[in-house]
This record gives sequence, C-alpha cells and structure tokens, in this order.
Amino acid sequence: MAPRTSSFDPYRTFKFKVRLDQQVIAGVNKLSALARSVAANELKQGGDFLGSYPSPGMVSYEDVTLEQGWSADTTLEDWADQALRLHLDPARAKNFKRTVFIDVYRLDGNPLSPQSAPALSFKLARCWVSRFVAMPELNADSAGIGIRSVTLKHEGWQRV
Repeated sequence: MAPRTSSFDPYRTFKFKVRLDQQVIAGVNKLSALARSVAANELKQGGDFLGSYPSPGMVSYEDVTLEQGWSADTTLEDWADQALRLHLDPARAKNFKRTVFIDVYRLDGNPLSPQSAPALSFKLARCWVSRFVAMPELNADSAGIGIRSVTLKHEGWQRV
C-alpha cells in the first residue's frame, strides 16, 4: 500500500499561513486575534459647562501571539535571538523589526495549491519579538505536546 502523501504535509489541517518576510513559518497552529483600539480624548469648549465631547485619540495595537509545535524549524527562535543581540552588541542587531504577513484561506481551498489565493491577507508592520517561550512546562504524567510561543509587538496592521 502506498503511503499517504498528505500525512507528511504540515499545512494539511491549517487554513492560514504566517509569512515572515515572504518565508512561510512552518507549523504555526495558533494565532491570537488582531485587535486595535482608539483612546478617547475628552474635549471641553469654553463657556460650555454641560459636559465634554469625546474625540478619537491615540491608536494602540494589541500584541500578537503565535504558537508553534516543536519542530526543526528555528525561524522564530533565531528572530527572538536578534532582540537579545540589540542589547549585547547593537552593531550586529540588524533587521530585528520585520514584516509579518498572515494569509487566511477559505475552508474549501488548499493553501498549498499555487492556484489557491488567500481570502484575506494582513500585514503587520515592523514586528519584533517581545516574549519567546522556548520550552513549555513539562509533565511526564501527561500526554501533552511541546508548544513554543512567540509574542510580537508591532507598529500596526492593515488588510492587504
């Protein structure tokens, strides 16, 4: 009996891809929500004693967390190490802020097919790793799997 080729496909059950500077990050199986909020500034007008008027203020973006099963792919770990180099040797810490793309596919589509275009794509601008969990809590009595996680700070996102 011939082996199933799909059993070796790391993207067969995922309907999204995460790209770091156009390179797909292997095995990302969970992604936190993209969210932003706008602070309200209270404005008061001279002579108006009844109240204040809200006006949009500063925009803030929530951190994005990626989770990846343990694998031989060290892309996220290498990127997380670049932020450490910033303090140890600033001259060697180049390109630690990078562009991340999130491509979301239709449920009936195949992300691996060259003809399949993403239904949605988001671009996260100037991301850097603020938290990296290399190894989760280990418990010999459980049947859990190892998950790495990375928390990204970014300067905004947009739909592309």
